[in-house]
Amino acid sequence: MLYLAAVICTALMILSLMLIFLGLPGTWTIIAIAAGWSFFVDSAHFGWRFFALAVGLAGIGELVEFFAGYYGAKRFGGSSKGSVGGIIGALIGGFLCAPVFFGFGALPGALAGGFIGCFLMEKIQGAGNAAAMSAAFGATLGRFGGFVVKLSIGIGIICLSVPLIWESL
Repeated sequence: MLYLAAVICTALMILSLMLIFLGLPGTWTIIAIAAGWSFFVDSAHFGWRFFALAVGLAGIGELVEFFAGYYGAKRFGGSSKGSVGGIIGALIGGFLCAPVFFGFGALPGALAGGFIGCFLMEKIQGAGNAAAMSAAFGATLGRFGGFVVKLSIGIGIICLSVPLIWESL
């Protein structure tokens, strides 16, 4: 029975990566599954260091995902207001497009929203089309990079968790 539970926990952790595509807290779900295993299985030895590392990594992933669009826009010549417009646009786009494609519209919505938000804010401030387009491209590229970092951190937490689950059988 414990073997079946380990298979289910492993599968749930891998499926939790899909939550990241939906704009939901997949890394935190992975940590919650590991915490559940640690709580219910006496032979599990995760320890506080594991959870401190996992929570720290997940926090870094959230920060990188949030600020990467800001940095991307700035890197490609955007203003601070344009960068903030990209962040706001990404949040709105991700929220509005989340129901599309069974929830998988959140990522394209966030990318498009970040692009549009940054572009519009740069145009409002008087930037030319080329400069606004460059900043918006940077915001989109940064947002996508932040997503990749967060997904990679989720995979890393799974790689740390799964061996500990299977060692406790």
